[in-house]
Amino acid sequence: MADAPFLERLAQMPPVSAAETAALLERLDEPNSDPVIGPLFGADDDGETVVNPLVPVVLQNLVQKEGLTCYAALLEGLTGIWNAAVRAAVVQRLRASGLPQDDLLIRLQKLSPTLGLASENREWAREWVADPFTQDALLVQQCVVRVLFSLRAMAESRAQELTQA
Repeated sequence: MADAPFLERLAQMPPVSAAETAALLERLDEPNSDPVIGPLFGADDDGETVVNPLVPVVLQNLVQKEGLTCYAALLEGLTGIWNAAVRAAVVQRLRASGLPQDDLLIRLQKLSPTLGLASENREWAREWVADPFTQDALLVQQCVVRVLFSLRAMAESRAQELTQA
C-alpha cells in the first residue's frame, strides 16, 4: 500500500462519514493547536477562541449531506479548487489573446462544461467574468476548509486503526 498514489490509498480506507468532522472538533481539547485545522482557529484580545467564519458553514454542509464520506468531500474540495484554478488560467490566456469581453463568456461556456460556467445561471457567469477573483476566492477558501477537515477526520480514523493493531 505504500507505493500506491495518495488518493488511491485514501480510497482504500474504510469510509469515514463527513459528519465525523463535527464530532472531531468536540473531541479535540485545543483545536487551535492541531497542525492541520489549527490555523482555522485563533484567540481574540481576551484570550477567547475565535473561529474562521467559514468553519461553521463548511461543517454544517458536511454534516447535512446524508451519506457523504470524507473521501468524497475531499474530492469535491479538490475539484472546486481545480476548477477555479483552470478558470483563472483560461481567462488569463483568453484576455491576453485580445478576446473581447463580450465573447469571453461564450467562449468559456463552450470550452469546458466542467468549469461550471455552462451550468450556472447567466447572471452568476457574467459576474464571474467581470471579476473572477472575487467570485472564486470564497469558493477556494471554502474548498480548502473542506479539504482540511476531511483529511483530518480521515487521519483520525487511520490513527485509531494504527493504534488498535
